[in-house]
Amino acid sequence: GCYQSADGGFIIWFGEEDQLRIMCMGKGFVLNSVFDRLHTALDAVEAIDGIEFATSGKYGYVTSCPSNLGTGMRASVHV
Repeated sequence: GCYQSADGGFIIWFGEEDQLRIMCMGKGFVLNSVFDRLHTALDAVEAIDGIEFATSGKYGYVTSCPSNLGTGMRASVHV
């Protein structure tokens, strides 16, 4: 399944590589606004009853893709 916000700047994919992929995008130079939107969404997803993420005290969030271990977060900037 997939959810996309009306402005196209926020997407959630279910059943993707690591079962859940959340993407937040924005134009401009204020990266904090994109991160704040992402953080708010993550808090909302983690608050849903019945959703638990596999975590390790040593490795952080455990994913099926080893390059995503830890925070499970990947950031990129396009110029």
